[in-house]
Amino acid sequence: MKRGMGAASAAAVMACLAMPALADTYKLEPVLVEGGAAHPSQETRDSVDSAFEANRSGSFVDGSVIQNLNSVNSGDALRYSTLGIINDPGTGNRFGGGSKIRAFGNWNSATSIDGMPAFKSADEEGGGYINTLIPSISIDRIGVLRGGRGVGYGDGTDSGLIETRIKSGRGYKDHAAVSLDASSAREANGQAEFASSGEKWDYYVAGNLLQADFDGDPDNLDGQHVRGGLGKFGLNLSDDTRLEFLGIGSRSETDIIRSGNLEAIRSSSNVYAVTADHRLTDSSSLRGGFFHNDSHTLWNARGRDRSINNNTAFADYYLDTPLSPNLRYMGSVGTEVKRTEYLRDNQWDANFTDVSLKSENTLRIYDNLAVTAGLRHTWFENDIKLNGVDQADNLAEDQITSYELGVSYSVLKDTRVRASVASGYNRFFEKYGNFGSDALNPNGAGDEIVESLNYEIGVRQSFGFGYLDVALYDIEQDGVPRRASGAAIESVTVKQRGLEIEGLVRATKDLTFTANFMKVVDVEAIRADGSSSGGNIFFGANGVSVPDYQLSFQTTYALTQDINLWGLVYHTTGYQAENLDGTITDREGFTKLDIGASWWVKPSWALRARVENVFDERTFGSTISGTSVNDGGNLGTVFWIGTDYTF
Repeated sequence: MKRGMGAASAAAVMACLAMPALADTYKLEPVLVEGGAAHPSQETRDSVDSAFEANRSGSFVDGSVIQNLNSVNSGDALRYSTLGIINDPGTGNRFGGGSKIRAFGNWNSATSIDGMPAFKSADEEGGGYINTLIPSISIDRIGVLRGGRGVGYGDGTDSGLIETRIKSGRGYKDHAAVSLDASSAREANGQAEFASSGEKWDYYVAGNLLQADFDGDPDNLDGQHVRGGLGKFGLNLSDDTRLEFLGIGSRSETDIIRSGNLEAIRSSSNVYAVTADHRLTDSSSLRGGFFHNDSHTLWNARGRDRSINNNTAFADYYLDTPLSPNLRYMGSVGTEVKRTEYLRDNQWDANFTDVSLKSENTLRIYDNLAVTAGLRHTWFENDIKLNGVDQADNLAEDQITSYELGVSYSVLKDTRVRASVASGYNRFFEKYGNFGSDALNPNGAGDEIVESLNYEIGVRQSFGFGYLDVALYDIEQDGVPRRASGAAIESVTVKQRGLEIEGLVRATKDLTFTANFMKVVDVEAIRADGSSSGGNIFFGANGVSVPDYQLSFQTTYALTQDINLWGLVYHTTGYQAENLDGTITDREGFTKLDIGASWWVKPSWALRARVENVFDERTFGSTISGTSVNDGGNLGTVFWIGTDYTF
């Protein structure tokens, strides 16, 4: 499966798409482990996967940036530091963080770990930090892969995907490090990592522990306790064969205050995965594996008992070979079998089975032209029980075909244009329960799988001092569920267009700037009868809130060889929602600023300080223009101090 990169490819991606100089300043070098070069058995896979991504848009953030911005909640740090994630009003506080990429016809996008098959999980709810599965110290980088990714990743990728890469212990000997943080909000977060390797083996192990005693500040939280661990182990059976094992576990215990009562929310999530790479020849290889994720949230006071469990087996064949001196082919064929179990409130017991065949292909011509084509065909099966009773098969269609076509061309040495059309799909199994039993009504659209079609054109201009990347996109999502009258779900088509700009400037060897700009040009939902429902998509009569624009700006400055300063500001002027009756609801915008500094006391020891939310923002876009809002559930400015030490 996707998407391991070789050392050269990874360096190129980070240099072009991420924040290389920024990461040098943000990066807490004493506590970071950077993986060595790919094992020989993985090199062909890396080159094939990297080539297929070359014609698409993606933004990548170094793990040290995530760790500095929010060491507990990676989703919060990601949406402010990269491009493509829509920041819904009212969700911008430090505890939240969605994964809605570019589009409004879904609630979230799927995620992938180390390029393995995509999945969705049951996250924490009700209050407190979410996105706590992976200790931030163990994150090598996170990528927001924008646009439909149905060919490569399958379900939940109708508008994009979030991919997290875990550090590896390859190339390191007896490494150990700790990272400690404390805040003025009565929080203490500790993390540790250990890594080592030999000729035949390597390991990376990390853990985290959060103890937060909010005591009613914010007024809906009493406290939260999070503990988790991660282990990644590699076994080199030979120069041609490598096995990798990944295990992650996280537990969150949150006590919230609701209507004056103390209520407990308990969440857990686990990941277990094994992959095997085998080199057949210098130009071909195989990869096979199994991925498991189980997640569970229990909120007894509200009768919520929810789980999502995923099991996926996958296998791929890779080929990278020259066809002539100026023509190179890189491609793969593969299969996936995925089963998702969705349990909700002791009422719903739903199982979804997806079987896929897929192929990804790239032709590279004269080193300045790349053409990509991909295809995936997926068969679907449902097994739904409500209150223990088998339900009739309500699938609107039991198979779909996803495809992707792309081209990129270097017009000049440092100017590359790209264009692509790609589809994606989303099971949207969340409709069961969230829409009552409406999804079972034979008079409605039933369980219609959301299919998307994504068009994009873009250009990247590289300079000696940075780069500028511009993309225009158009996404149409068909089959989006809307709760209609008569206890039935109707299917709507959601159309959206947008503009994305990102850039990096190295002003001097010590000063770097980055900027991300996203403008959603238009959003419209079309009902089955051809009438427009404006921005009204899922429920009731209200429309979705569309940000006027989203802008984030980052800067880092090496004051001295040992002292680094950084800052990140995010701004949107407001949100606008077009309701079913044609009226417009305007919401106020907000600005969020974080600043920080680090001091290298000695090469193995760093001290850090950070001010979170300098402007004391508390509404995060939830205020309807001309009204007031209760912002007691959000914290304002928070001060942090921290230290990192390598043994």
